[in-house]
Amino acid sequence: MPAASGGSLSLPLGEGDQGSLVREIQHKLIRAGIALPRYGADGIYGAETEMAVMKFQRRHGLRVDGLVGPQTLGKLNEMLTISSPANEFPLPSGILRDGSEGNGVRQLQRALKQINFDAGAIDGIYGPKTEDAVRRFQETYAELKNDGIYGPNTRKYILMELEEQS
Repeated sequence: MPAASGGSLSLPLGEGDQGSLVREIQHKLIRAGIALPRYGADGIYGAETEMAVMKFQRRHGLRVDGLVGPQTLGKLNEMLTISSPANEFPLPSGILRDGSEGNGVRQLQRALKQINFDAGAIDGIYGPKTEDAVRRFQETYAELKNDGIYGPNTRKYILMELEEQS
């Protein structure tokens, strides 16, 4: 079933498949609220991705087989098109961390909630729940330092997630 490296993948996708389509599906699972805490969106369809797909399938009344076929992919896309466009969630520039307060923190909290990394109340206070949501988001990208601090790199990836939803 795995496609050769550099080859094109076709549905259904399952354990052993690799590549940009697998990474895209992993991102969609994360945005749909299914965590991939160990490896994130690494482009490798391993046991963690299979379990996440099965969890998604159970939640949405699909056949639970751990494979991403047309029905699972269709439901995943349907769940994500319900979301609002990225420009409704402007993000601040600069650095925000524990103790930061204000409208920029509110903007960040709203955006995190939109991409299914709920930071609790949208209160403009960068406390433990906001820091935890930022850390959980950072864990999904190997390129990000998992430090719970919102800065230019984290902003770039949150914007990318918001854009993919619109």
